[in-house]
Amino acid sequence: MENVSVDTHRKFLKINFFVLRYSGIWPLLPSAKIGWKILNIIYKYLNLIAYIFYLITVGADALTNVTDLTIFGCDGCFFFGTCMMVYKSYKFSVRQKEITKFTDEIYGPIDILLQSSVPREKGLLPIRAIYPFDTTVSPNYELTIFYQFYCVAYILMMAVTVDSTTIGLMRWLTIQVLALTNNYKNCDSKLTKRAGLISPDESYRTFAEINLLKIKDQENLICKFLAFEEQEIKDCNDNFTGRFKTCIRNYERIRKIVNNFNTTFSIFLLIQFATSLLIICLNGFMILLNANSAANSMRFGLYLFMSFAELLIYCFYGNQFTSMADTLTHNQWMSGWECAYERNYNNELSNLVTTSMMPTLKPLQFKAGGMFALSMPTFLAIVKSSYSTLVLLTTVVADE
Repeated sequence: MENVSVDTHRKFLKINFFVLRYSGIWPLLPSAKIGWKILNIIYKYLNLIAYIFYLITVGADALTNVTDLTIFGCDGCFFFGTCMMVYKSYKFSVRQKEITKFTDEIYGPIDILLQSSVPREKGLLPIRAIYPFDTTVSPNYELTIFYQFYCVAYILMMAVTVDSTTIGLMRWLTIQVLALTNNYKNCDSKLTKRAGLISPDESYRTFAEINLLKIKDQENLICKFLAFEEQEIKDCNDNFTGRFKTCIRNYERIRKIVNNFNTTFSIFLLIQFATSLLIICLNGFMILLNANSAANSMRFGLYLFMSFAELLIYCFYGNQFTSMADTLTHNQWMSGWECAYERNYNNELSNLVTTSMMPTLKPLQFKAGGMFALSMPTFLAIVKSSYSTLVLLTTVVADE
């Protein structure tokens, strides 16, 4: 899967896979030397031990100062944020086969789409903790500083790698839904031609013009019937019924991918939502408590922004996908089936269209825990809940 000829949309995916392998989350490729494989396994378990110790030291400090909300809130931000990333890394480790399969299923059709036709667009430790040795003397102090720096740097690297890989699956599946909605409108072979494949170099230039942050159907008029697989290019049954059945097959394929995605990442995303809510609340609380300290306010403000942005990006791309999928039913009806029906007087055609519209009436969504859809309303609900909890905390502190 990783040895592809067209290095376009897979560029960041390859980087993420490289990081996952050489950070110990995934095993090295079978072609790697046995010595490197052994070192990779050792590095994986050394990291696990390092983060267990890191969580114990931070958690011990939080429990020791459980009556001091300032210290407890500060420790809680780092403890829960680290726990979330350890869990997400674990999930990526045990679900390697499923995630690799998702990349094949989602990125594979994009290879063909990009060669066909695609939409174009215009003194103290930095982190409080309790260690079983004196950290105020040298070299213990320097070694502890390095240890904390390594833990935070590794967590940030894995956060970027894991999140960008997951979001990459979501946004490229959104591109497939965009292409499918246009295919429904281009089912009439009398009015639109079937797109052929172009050279990899030309598809790369096309890819450079795509802006995935602004997917607007009205600005991306596709005037050809696109292919998701090479065999679709060679399909000799190029009439309305043949094209429409091809669209149905691709819709079923996408729906199956979404269901499998939700099965694999449902708890993963629920943990993300719950932790983000908690961290946003704790950091907001710490900013209020440290209003007179510019350094602390900046530190907690940065952490708050990162949690806020991470949650926003997930909900934004989930909302993009859902909004695009919601247009499928409309585009099925606007496929021009009535013109094809008048030409052929085929009652099976109208039954085919109406029957295929029934599954698309059910929302196609990425979900967290099988309960919360990744959408902007969900994002606003989480922010609102965080604010309510923050008000409750400040009220408790004020009463004390």
